[in-house]
Amino acid sequence: MNAFRKRYHTKLDELLSFSERIAELVSTSIDQSVTALGDLNVDLARDVIKNDQIIDDQVQEMENLCMELLALQQPMAKDLRMIIGILKIGIDLERIGDLAVDVARVTAQYQYRTKVAKVEIIPRMAEIGRNMLGQTIVALCSGDADLARQTTKWDYEIDGLYAEARDDLLILIIENPEIISEGTSLLMVNRHLERIGDHICNICETIIYMVEAKREHLN
Repeated sequence: MNAFRKRYHTKLDELLSFSERIAELVSTSIDQSVTALGDLNVDLARDVIKNDQIIDDQVQEMENLCMELLALQQPMAKDLRMIIGILKIGIDLERIGDLAVDVARVTAQYQYRTKVAKVEIIPRMAEIGRNMLGQTIVALCSGDADLARQTTKWDYEIDGLYAEARDDLLILIIENPEIISEGTSLLMVNRHLERIGDHICNICETIIYMVEAKREHLN
């Protein structure tokens, strides 16, 4: 392999490293945003919001590298699918980070929260989302389409927990009208976490496209 092609493949590997690094940052944001909510930790919530710029910058760098490879290398077949796939994955990772920020804003903006913030289902949804994301990146880096398919099955559990938390919160609001503002905010948190699962499923679909050159709807 000549030096030109070696540099090309090194940059392809760099794309996977970018994806892994961004996913780790996003996973931390999910964890910290829900921890801040449960602990009523406004400072931690503000850290999540501030650190989102780091995620955005990393995604931008990854996109720039993708554009460079598309413009200068004119990749074909599997390499082309990989670069296009990484571009799509970057969009989903950035959106997951934004959703974690939306969760953090609930804590940052409402400092007078009560025990309703301790709804146990919400941390469980976040945990599943982080596990899904971790397994998704393993599938991406190893080129394992079957693992990507398996990962999406966890989304059924997230959807079930979402419905359960939504119903519990609605009952709580009806029975305690004085917490309607807080309860409504938690309904939005519940929705944000459910959407995280959907974006991870999008990433899994992209991985299958990258590996097998076919599109599957898994969400």
